[in-house]
Formats: sequence, structure tokens, C-alpha cells
Amino acid sequence: MKLALALAALFHIGAPVSDFQLVDLQGASHSFASLKGDTMVVVFIATRCPVSNAYNQRMEALYKDYSARGVTFLFVNANVNEPTEEVKGHAQQVGFTFPVYRDSGNVAELFNAQVTPETYVIDKQGIVRYHGAIDDAQNEARIKKHSLRDALDEVLAGKPVTVAETKAFGCSVKRARH
Repeated sequence: MKLALALAALFHIGAPVSDFQLVDLQGASHSFASLKGDTMVVVFIATRCPVSNAYNQRMEALYKDYSARGVTFLFVNANVNEPTEEVKGHAQQVGFTFPVYRDSGNVAELFNAQVTPETYVIDKQGIVRYHGAIDDAQNEARIKKHSLRDALDEVLAGKPVTVAETKAFGCSVKRARH
């Protein structure tokens, strides 16, 4: 338990992100180092969470808008109760054009991800610069703040992130027990 607590906030705002492993939906293992781009976004998602599903189109739009600007996205399903075949089927059904990875080694713990969707922006030095929500409302009509987009725009412009942390909201990440 002490080790889990010590690791809980390993990748926090201002901290470097070290290597970790993810598994793609075909079963191949990938290191963070092999997937790393200049600016990265790690997004924890789910198949069964209504909040995460409410963001499916927004996540797709973010991916299209910012991958065109050189941002690398890692969409990670860390829920042990959502089997790989379910994750694969969900990605196809909702029309994701981005790859989805499985968290095979409790990467969610390294980031201390608690809910889906929850996001992290990592700059070209490998430092976490933003952590939190995609925006401030599950209902798109009520959005007032586009927190993730704002953070990405600032990181891409080489500026400090004005609002480095927001409260992510959604369904709890169903982690593996150790």
C-alpha cells in the first residue's frame, strides 16, 4: 500500500513523465518512449461510463484538430472491468479514428487518474503542464471553459499554462488490485 501511495502522484504538474508500457488493441506492447511526440495528451477513457461517452465526439474533434498541429494523443482505457474486445468494439462503434490503448500496468496510478475522461498535457521536455477536465460541462451547450484546448494552445505557443489544473469529472477508473 505504501508503494501505491508513493506512486500515486508520480506524474503530477511540473514533474517529468518517465517511461511506461501500454498495450494496443491488437495485443502489442508499446513504451511511452516509442509513442512520444513533442507535445502529448494522455486521456483516460471508458466504454461504459456515460460521462466519457458524452465526450466521444469532442475527443475525436480534439484529436483531429490538434494532431494536425503535431500533438500526439494517447487514449487509454484503464478499466479492468472492460475487456479488450469490448474496448475494440466500442472504438469502432463510436467511430474513433485514433488508437486506443489498454493500461496493462496500472499507468492510471502513475498519473493518479481517478475518473474518465481525465486528461494530462505533456510538453516537449516531457513535463506535465496540465491535468484535468476536457472542458467544464458534460452537456456541450453549457460549456463555458475549454480547459484542455486552452492548455494545449498555450503549450504549443511556448507559454506557461494559465490554468494548469481543473477538476476532472466522470466515472471512477476501475483499477486492478495489487
